[in-house]
Amino acid sequence: MDKSVHIVFTTINEPKILENLYANISQYGHLDEVKVWVIGDRKTPATAWRLAREVSQKGLETEFVDIEEQDRWGSRFPLYECIPYNTDGRRILGYLRALDEGCSVLVSIDDDNFPTNDDLIGFHKSTGSNWEGSLLSEPGGFHNICEHLRIDLGRVVYPRGFPFNLRDKTNRALEVPGNRNVRIGVREGLWVGDPDVDATTWLNGKLNGSEYFGPDTFVLHQSTWCPINTQNTSVIRQLIPAFIFVIMGFNVPGGKIDRYGDIWGGYFLLALMRGTEYHTAFGRPIVDHRRNPHNYVDDLRHEFWGIVLTDWLLNALQSEFSPVSNQVVPRVYELAEFIEVRAENSLPTWCPNEVQEFLRYTSKRIKLWASACEQIGV
Repeated sequence: MDKSVHIVFTTINEPKILENLYANISQYGHLDEVKVWVIGDRKTPATAWRLAREVSQKGLETEFVDIEEQDRWGSRFPLYECIPYNTDGRRILGYLRALDEGCSVLVSIDDDNFPTNDDLIGFHKSTGSNWEGSLLSEPGGFHNICEHLRIDLGRVVYPRGFPFNLRDKTNRALEVPGNRNVRIGVREGLWVGDPDVDATTWLNGKLNGSEYFGPDTFVLHQSTWCPINTQNTSVIRQLIPAFIFVIMGFNVPGGKIDRYGDIWGGYFLLALMRGTEYHTAFGRPIVDHRRNPHNYVDDLRHEFWGIVLTDWLLNALQSEFSPVSNQVVPRVYELAEFIEVRAENSLPTWCPNEVQEFLRYTSKRIKLWASACEQIGV
């Protein structure tokens, strides 16, 4: 049976989340609508395959894709050679598999995003629907979704990737009228437990999000942005080519750039949606983020170049990127060209050559991603 909603995650652990996914999806009667892709890596234990088979036998169709199968199936795409092993960029293969099998909605999660009592699929199925309510607009152009979380000890925090030059601001959202051409193109559910914040925040002390107290759904005006990650996030099929995951692991001073592949990809998605009918929704479903162990000093080292370059990138995307095409894939090619030109002409003078080369390489990979989506068909 063809399934309309495809869930994708990659893991190097035993994917115990599968049991919780089965319980939630079964409870709300969505087993006939959902397929799960577990994208393995070289470190993934053999128990992952057995667990995938067990939940499939219960009724939640689940396919574990090991490295051998990834190498076989992925070899049809020039992009595949650019995806490093032992990185979360392996999830890209799951996106392509879901696209190839005809998904209507793609849901990206992490292996530590456990469902709560919310109807996980019920909320994500709304991706693609029309929105007739008002839109939230911020005078400063960015909305801090973490203000909808009750953080223990009352700390003010910002989602990973939120611009640093606005981190002394609070939300002042205005409700503005929508129109008949507003459609939810992407939906991000939030998280209790460990919020998705950057290493600079974690290094200032342990965090716990004890409650989400926002509306079930709120939709941002296209002039108002917020980081979009790959944890508990769904995207309509037509926008999968714009749901770019920037492949990390490039050598830069201090190590390898990492942990901003989804954040930069999310900002690319927002830039690509501007001027279209598609908008971004936040709210439910809430997941319990039981964060895998992290070394936050090491995280900071990997996040460093993403942190210091994001404000530059946002300024370039918001003030200079104006795609011409009405079609998604051609817009992605326009974005790739834009990144290459900005890497040559407008990087801060203090950036080392390796950062420029990373951006050039990112441009090439985005073109290969767009080509792979074209090859499958959207």
